[in-house]
Amino acid sequence: MDIVKFSVDMQAQVNDFFKQCFSSVGIPYSPKDRHADVANVESHYMNNGCFWCLIDDNHVIGTIAIRKIDDTNRIAELKRMFVLPEFQGNGYGRLLLEYAIKSAREQGYQKICLDTRKQFSVAQHLYRSVGFRETERYNDNEHAELYFEMDL
Repeated sequence: MDIVKFSVDMQAQVNDFFKQCFSSVGIPYSPKDRHADVANVESHYMNNGCFWCLIDDNHVIGTIAIRKIDDTNRIAELKRMFVLPEFQGNGYGRLLLEYAIKSAREQGYQKICLDTRKQFSVAQHLYRSVGFRETERYNDNEHAELYFEMDL
């Protein structure tokens, strides 16, 4: 199991990964609009943040990303934390989350925010267990229902 920084040669595998993840929770994969960020990771994450993949036996089994959301580089946003259903329950989500938080701290961010949907209750429990607290809406994501933040 390795966490590796995204590289463009991984894009096709990332697309397949998200098709599986979204399908498993009843969300159609829409790479041309709603999911354009994961359909082109390089342009959406690698210039203003970072995107990592959890690799097992040369396959992407999890992802997580951070990106800056203010011009001062003080606030990062956590994005796209997913683990394939068959690998859930093994601590991989926590591993990815702690890795991203550590990276955000090392990059000098003072706060990290995230949005999520109510259906992802296991993820919400994980966020709270590492120090995130529920907060007010901070973005215009029409699909988000809950918002969290954590001081770094």
